[in-house]
Amino acid sequence: MTAHGTSAGDESSPPTPSGVPLLGNGPAFSRDPVGAMEEWASLGDLVRLEVPGQTTYLVTGAELIEQILVTDHESYTISPAQHETFEGIEDHAVTVTTGERWTRLRRVMRPALTHGAVQRYADRIVETTEDYVEEWDDGEHIDLYREMRLLTVNVLADALLDADVRGREAVVMDAADALVDRANLRRLGQLLPDWVPTPTDRRFERTVRELDAFVDDLIAERRNTGLGEDFCSVLLDAHDAGTLSIDEVRHNLVAMLLAGHDSPSIALTHALRLLDDHSDVRDALLAESGDVLGGDGSASGAYADLERTQNVVSETLRLYPPTLAVTRQATEPVTIAGYDLPAGAQFLLPQWPVHRDERYWDEPTVFDPSRWQEPESRPGYAYFPFSAGPRNCVGMHFARTELTLILATVLDRVELDVSMDGPLAFAPSLQLRPETDIEATVHRR
Repeated sequence: MTAHGTSAGDESSPPTPSGVPLLGNGPAFSRDPVGAMEEWASLGDLVRLEVPGQTTYLVTGAELIEQILVTDHESYTISPAQHETFEGIEDHAVTVTTGERWTRLRRVMRPALTHGAVQRYADRIVETTEDYVEEWDDGEHIDLYREMRLLTVNVLADALLDADVRGREAVVMDAADALVDRANLRRLGQLLPDWVPTPTDRRFERTVRELDAFVDDLIAERRNTGLGEDFCSVLLDAHDAGTLSIDEVRHNLVAMLLAGHDSPSIALTHALRLLDDHSDVRDALLAESGDVLGGDGSASGAYADLERTQNVVSETLRLYPPTLAVTRQATEPVTIAGYDLPAGAQFLLPQWPVHRDERYWDEPTVFDPSRWQEPESRPGYAYFPFSAGPRNCVGMHFARTELTLILATVLDRVELDVSMDGPLAFAPSLQLRPETDIEATVHRR
């Protein structure tokens, strides 16, 4: 079982990449998480990684991913790393809860976030996008990632909270930045004990206080206007019925605002960049958006008709998944790929190398939205941008609808000439945010 560049060990243990004395595989991961995961995945579907004080197993085989997330999901729970990442900001959110509380939260949220339910938000998604893009001047140079973040914060707040947050987006974005910075593997403070305060920790605590106050204001505004069928109203109805605590309401709105704007904004940035490099695909999408969104009718049925745009979204999420990985911990002894592993074993399931594995994808590094026109015979869990199984992303249907409608609306209104300041690089944190500056010049249609 030993591969070139791995430590020998015995065959009862998966291959382990060579590392740095005392620090193990941590430095390679923090330097270049994407490159490190691609290299390690070549060693096998299950690879043992060593970092100070912890052993983690990298899982990149589609069948093993299905086993952990779906088939044997009851033998696994979310990892301590996930709890630590969101500690102090989403303690009562569905992202970090387990057991009865998790079941209760999912049951409350699900009706507001099913595929059918999110189509109610289509008109608002399109209208908010149109209003936002209308403010871009012809010939203006924009920071594309920043603009997509501002746009998605507004879309999310308007659609799911029935709130106008124009001019207040920084509260959400600053908290998201502080969360990502605290989890950054290059941060020197990662090596210090938790009780030692650092500037990053103090900034995180400040932005969390500001975000909590911001969400409390949104809750008060929503009550003043009267509850409806939006996501915020559903949570508040559950609170009034005694099903949710106010902390559960607040932290799940926080989780939706943070993840619901950050991941889609990353995906939109990459989609617009890819389309600028593939004018034939862009022109086909432009024709489609003109046909579907060009009339005066409701946008609620537009999603189903934007088939090419949906394919571009799927392909973008394949090539550039916004999140670093799904994490799990075994709650009992498990057998994975023939290896017997103990209860408490930690697992890292990264989308990037799996989504680009030539075993599952023809020309895996090529941007080819047409591959989604017809289903191919590949393992179902060779693609899992929103995780999978019972703990898949609760906002998955909203995110796909949001991405498709925003992309179609932006293309219908403007042409963007996109440029990057150097090779594409990513922050080593919970989100695969682009560290490279990505700019665009606006040309109004």
